[in-house]
Formats: sequence, structure tokens, C-alpha cells
Amino acid sequence: MIDRPDVTETVQAEREAQATRVPLHEWTVEVVGGPDKGKKVTTRDALVRVGSDAAGDLVLSDPTVSRRHLEVERLPQGLLLRDTGSRNGTFLDGRRILQAFVSSGDKVELGKTKLAVKVAARATEVEVAGTESFGQLVGSSEKMRWVFTELRRIAREDMNLLVEGETGTGKELAARAVHQHSLRRHGAFKVVDCNLISEEKAERELFGGLRAGENEDKAARGIFEAARGGTLFLDEVGELPMSVQGKLLRVLETREVPSLDGQPVAVDVRVIASTHRNLEEDVRQGRFRADLYFRLAVARVRLPPLRTRRDDIPTLSQALSRGMKAALDLTPQTLALFEGYDWPGNVRELRNVLERGALMQETGNTSWLDFLAHTPKRAEGTEPATNVTAIVTGMPYHEAKDRVLADFERLYFAEIMREVAFDMKAAEQRTGLSMQSLYRLLKKNGLRLKDLKNAEGLEK
Repeated sequence: MIDRPDVTETVQAEREAQATRVPLHEWTVEVVGGPDKGKKVTTRDALVRVGSDAAGDLVLSDPTVSRRHLEVERLPQGLLLRDTGSRNGTFLDGRRILQAFVSSGDKVELGKTKLAVKVAARATEVEVAGTESFGQLVGSSEKMRWVFTELRRIAREDMNLLVEGETGTGKELAARAVHQHSLRRHGAFKVVDCNLISEEKAERELFGGLRAGENEDKAARGIFEAARGGTLFLDEVGELPMSVQGKLLRVLETREVPSLDGQPVAVDVRVIASTHRNLEEDVRQGRFRADLYFRLAVARVRLPPLRTRRDDIPTLSQALSRGMKAALDLTPQTLALFEGYDWPGNVRELRNVLERGALMQETGNTSWLDFLAHTPKRAEGTEPATNVTAIVTGMPYHEAKDRVLADFERLYFAEIMREVAFDMKAAEQRTGLSMQSLYRLLKKNGLRLKDLKNAEGLEK
């Protein structure tokens, strides 16, 4: 559990720019052949992710389908299908593709599965905000202005909210902005990291009470009591153990927590939850309680990944760099490079890159973007490559993308661990990742603390 200050700053109401209305077509990706025939997802969102990964939008059980097999993105020009590094490939009209625009009625094959893409004939007009920010969220794209419109509307209503989106898209910022624009803004904003809540600690940390052997003087208030009159943010609620889910449901239903004297204590709290997972799929698979899901998802908003709103990157980069201590020169060439990168870590990764760049530039390192990819050893007398593009343009697209991402992760985590003197807790705070995710990514990139420490000792 992360304890935050009891009072958030009061924000003045922003002067609303003129809203506009845009036509949006609902669209569907449906399984028309294979083990999951009949399964489908219908949405107005900008992105549908397909694969066997439980965090996807259309989750398939076909063993010949990759975890993150493909995604379909709604663009002004139409629906763009991308193979996202699958093992067995993606086929349109019998031809293997890396990416292509698809039309309504097109059939796509992946493994033993066949998909059909359908677009509704009639468009629905949707209002989008005229402002380019909401709280600390920034974006001028149609996707983000639609999100701002929804968040503003929900902020005025005292309902529970589920914020969905990939890791690093700004789910906590969205929750804070909703709180700051709500009638509860003078109350507390409390955060619970559900990644860190164990079954043993949940009772005390969420609902209060005694530990075994303690006396009543040491009784602790739970986070629900601490957030009374304000907002409770359950970060990554999909990671809660099933037993804790049941206890949380009871509190949401009764609006009461137990006390030491046996008399329940009323708690007036608005709950905002976030997840990077597909909770609907988790409900179908029995990993998340359906009744809890419906209690949390009274309203739902999904934050789009950064790769689907590249036109926001210059504005977002400028806004993030203004908040940094060190100055950073964002040239047109740098911003163009940013727009050509997929940002798997989303806005959080962009912020980390900017912070790293500001530090390197301050020390006189003018080629600070080189750390995005490992510069290969060069032949005697040749000039070193100065940016990612120069290193990978000779490779096929997916090989280049995988190379950049793999090398970035390896270099980033190796450098972070050195900077924090191999302190995992400090690395957790620096990266914004959970301890579990940090260990997983270190292992994935073959980085062992023992080896890193030995290497550091040799360099000294």
C-alpha cells in the first residue's frame, strides 16, 4: 500500500474550449473459424489487440496463436492491421502480411483461427472536448479529447470507475484528475497498489484491525477509513487474490468496514480502479469475480497506448520536459525519431527517456538517443552510428523493432541498477514498476545482480 497525503491540491475549474462532434463507426473483430468460433469484440475504441495473452481484447485459446499476435487500429484512413511479431504469421487473402489496411468483411487467418473484421454502416456522433489536457493528462488527438470528455462527465457523477489501459498510459493520473474535478476534491486521495497486497495483509491494510498479539492501542485504520469523504484508487485491481476480492465486494456492497467493538463503521468513499488486464476475460476464466467487476465498472474508460496517438508525442514531450529540472533540447529530428518509435512502455517510457536524455545532455553528451539501441562495434576508422535509425535501417521492420526494444531494455535496466547501487527497492521507485515486474524484466534480459555487481567492480 502506498500512503499519500490526505489532502490533494484544489484546482480551479479550467475554462472549457468549444467541444466538437465527430462521427465514429462501431466495429467488430469476430472469430469465424477455429477453436474460439463465435467469440468477438465490438468497440468504438481505437485499438483491438488479438492473441492468447489474457491482457488482450480478443483472447484466443488456439495454441498456434502467439500471445500478442496482431492488433487492429482505427485510423482516419481506415482500419490498419499489424502483425505484432507473431510466430506463425498473419495472412490476408492468403498472403502473409506485416501490416495492411483492411475493409469491412475481410477475412484474416492466424494459426488455426480465422477472423472477420466488420464496420457498422451507420456512424454515431460523439462529442469530444476542445481542451488539450485534463489534470496532468495531455493530448490534442481525437482519441485523447474523447477520453477527456468521458472523464469530465464521470467526474461530475459520484460513481465507481474502472480505468483500463496498457502499463504506462497514465491510469493513476486519470484517477487523480477525476478526483480533482469532482465534489470530493477536498477529501483524501488514497492509493492501494494491488500488486503488493498479500492475502495475509489485506484485512488490516484495506479494512483495519489488529494483528495477532497486538493490543487495541496499536489498532490501525484501514485504507477505506483513511479515504472517507474522498477517493480510493485501487491500482491494478486485477492482481487481487480471489479471497480478497470477496472481502472487497462486501465492503462495496455495505459501505461499511468492521471495527474492534463489533459495530460496523460507515465509509463514504468513491472507488476508482485500474487494470492493464482484460477483466471481462478474467471473469470468463474464473480469475476475477463477476459481481466485483460489475461493482467496479459502473463507468469504464480506456486510455489509448502512445503508439496509437503519435501526433500527441511532440506536445506531450514538451509538456513532460517542462517539468524536469534539467533543460532538454527537443529538436525536430529528435521528435521525428520519437514519432517513429512504438513506445511499448507508453508515456512512462517517454518520460524516462526524456529524463535520461536531459541528464546526458547536461554532461555534454549530444548523442543521448544512442542508448535506445546498442551501437555495434565499428570497423577501424569508421564513424560511429549516431541514432537508432542509422543502426537498424538495414534490417527488416520486425527484426529492427525487436532489436531496438531488446537492446533498450537491456541497457536501461543495467544502467538503472548501477545508478541505484543495485537496491531493488530504489529501482522499483525509479522505474515506476512493481517489484514483481522488475524481477521479471531483469530475468527476461539476462541481467543478474551478481553479474552486474561484478562488472561494476571490474570497471572501477
